[in-house]
Amino acid sequence: MHTAQREALRKYGSPARIGPNLLITDDPELLKHMSGPRSTWTRGSWYEDYSFGGTTPTIFSEIDERKHARLRTKLGPAYSGKGVDNLESSIVGQIHNMIDLLKREYARKGKAVDMVRLTEYFTLDVLSEIAFGKAFGYLEANEDLYDYIKTGESFLPIFELTNNHTWLRRIIWSPLVAALLAPKETDKVGQGRIIGIARQAVAERYKHAETGKEQRADMLGSFLSHGLSQKEAESEANLQILAGSESTSTVFRMTMLHIVTNPRVYYALRGEVDARIAAGTISTVITDSEARQLPYVQAVIWEGLRQTPPLFGLKPKVAPPGGETVNGVYFPGGTYVALCDAALTHRKEIFGEDADIFRPERWLEADEVTHTKYMSTVELIFGSGRFGCLGKSIALLELNKVFVELIRHFDFTVVDATKPIRKNVANGVWIQSGMDMVVTERNQ
Repeated sequence: MHTAQREALRKYGSPARIGPNLLITDDPELLKHMSGPRSTWTRGSWYEDYSFGGTTPTIFSEIDERKHARLRTKLGPAYSGKGVDNLESSIVGQIHNMIDLLKREYARKGKAVDMVRLTEYFTLDVLSEIAFGKAFGYLEANEDLYDYIKTGESFLPIFELTNNHTWLRRIIWSPLVAALLAPKETDKVGQGRIIGIARQAVAERYKHAETGKEQRADMLGSFLSHGLSQKEAESEANLQILAGSESTSTVFRMTMLHIVTNPRVYYALRGEVDARIAAGTISTVITDSEARQLPYVQAVIWEGLRQTPPLFGLKPKVAPPGGETVNGVYFPGGTYVALCDAALTHRKEIFGEDADIFRPERWLEADEVTHTKYMSTVELIFGSGRFGCLGKSIALLELNKVFVELIRHFDFTVVDATKPIRKNVANGVWIQSGMDMVVTERNQ
């Protein structure tokens, strides 16, 4: 879908009509305007699907403006890390687990690792530890526990279809059909199993809170202290795992693929990391603040985000009842305007004629004004203003560590240079498998 949208925008310009009352855009100024704090544009019913058949809206599915604002106020401190002391330490622990797994099962046995599965296991363990205080254990088991990934991949094409067609969505998520098809906490596999784990973890914490004992300084503790109800905490925990793991793992593995298949990038990145290690300016596991001081590492991360935006959902906003003119274009009231991330981050007017090429150097060559334009455009894949992604800081925290640590400990080569990914399908998110790489330990 995103490929067709991108072609339409390149042919007709922005906005382009893709439905009777649906437009698509890659205009950063229009996107910022629609999500601005004083904007009267609202979110469309498309978002409601992200309650996943539940009765309690999540921060992503709540379209009532006042309720959404109140929910953001309750959730914001936890996602920003205020009063939460396990964000970075949880990631560090899972990085150790990932490195141990690569050494034990792949580098020392001469086996190729599927980077798709590795990155999925890593992000699922990170987010579960952050959300519940205990990781699911995917890296330790080195397998798809509860068939969560397999079940999710089989469901995503159906979810994308219902998500994009209101009439079908109303049928699928009607109380009767949802009761039959929606994941249940009693399920032994799939999303239902994860929902069950989430609800159990949340219930234990809320029961603990009733005793008056001091709460742990983690995300659940923050949710509790800021007045989030138990039902709301259950919904948010489920959203954290589903949305956060897929998006971050996609950027992780696709950026890694770009690094490994571009010798210039590979050696420039390794050179910067090795030089900082030799100078003693990088910790045993690089900290977030240290990573932000590595220019080429940052260029690689943001070029990875630009080159492969992980989500393809429409995310439509609705024009106010009286209509509005933005940048010379009149949008009648009730018009839906959706975003094409892939077109936005590949605009040649912004990123140059080589916008389709993975080239981190563009971020280093850019003057201050151009760099700011690059950054403000790519950041829009996280949303902006009232609708900015609360999980952005956690995703960047992960990305600021993983590439440095993998390059520090290993050398990588793709197994099949003619087809580095065996399966590569986009259904709202990337469904991929078979990104096989040979891993060799580096001499430390």
